[in-house]
Amino acid sequence: MSKSFAIPDLTIDAAQRETEEFLTVEIPSALSAVEYDVPLFSEEPNRQTLAHATRSRVELRHVTGTSDAAYLVTAFGEDLLMKMQLNVRRFVVIYSTPVVLPVGSSTIAPHFERWAAGAQHAGWMIGWRDAAAPREPKQHWVETYCYANLEPDFLVNDLHKLYWRTDILQMTRYFMLEAIRAGVPLSPLKAGYRI
Repeated sequence: MSKSFAIPDLTIDAAQRETEEFLTVEIPSALSAVEYDVPLFSEEPNRQTLAHATRSRVELRHVTGTSDAAYLVTAFGEDLLMKMQLNVRRFVVIYSTPVVLPVGSSTIAPHFERWAAGAQHAGWMIGWRDAAAPREPKQHWVETYCYANLEPDFLVNDLHKLYWRTDILQMTRYFMLEAIRAGVPLSPLKAGYRI
């Protein structure tokens, strides 16, 4: 027996507003918690909130009216260039890793097998591809792309938004930690790349 979903009656303008809000407010806010201070067990319990404990910094690049955004997430001493597309019922998240040839996707991908398995359990399809910057042909990247299909009522369902916002935060956090563990540099700025 197949499940049927009620598709919300949402105008195009409302859908665009919800998309804009998710990309420019909700995701940067979530990504600011990629790195945060955790008290030691030996410390006195305190009521410090996540807002006070965050250590990440997030820069946003977005053109109003588009369904995508780019984020520079600074955490754990690294800068990660992340792009996101939200097409009503589908996400694409891309992590861009600067590389120097001959290093490419086949070299980078094995370092992230554990991370990819976890992301796939949450519903993401993961892949890697080699890319070059159109305006900077000497800049080479490995793009880790993550696709996920969303619930039909995603744009109007706060619980679905919370799930995916939290999942994107965790996926980004552990992508960065896995890169650090494997010795894969993430920072395009340290590599001298213009972004």
